Amino acid sequence: MSDNKQTVSRKLPIWVLAPIEEREARLNLKKFAYDECREYVKEMVDCSKVNGLRVFPTCNPQKKKMADCLLFYQTDSKYLDAERDKIVEKKIEIYEQQLKNSKEKLPKTP
Repeated sequence: MSDNKQTVSRKLPIWVLAPIEEREARLNLKKFAYDECREYVKEMVDCSKVNGLRVFPTCNPQKKKMADCLLFYQTDSKYLDAERDKIVEKKIEIYEQQLKNSKEKLPKTP
């Protein structure tokens, strides 16, 4: 057997998100969707406060509008991709800063 083993980099490309980063992207998308649908969410909340236990039969129209709005943002992949892109851009900025810092620490040659 040969002892000449090639060293292969085990690092993933920067655009590959770790599970925790994927979770962060999905949480950011959820916040974004609720911000975009805040008027429908508010209508549903107001209806539920007024109707108490009769919320579901009475507030079905508001619930449907809210659900349709939220699903629009949460099922269209371009919105999730945008959140993923934000995380990748943040990672790139961090790596660029680390590279800049490491270059500054190198001794200067005369």
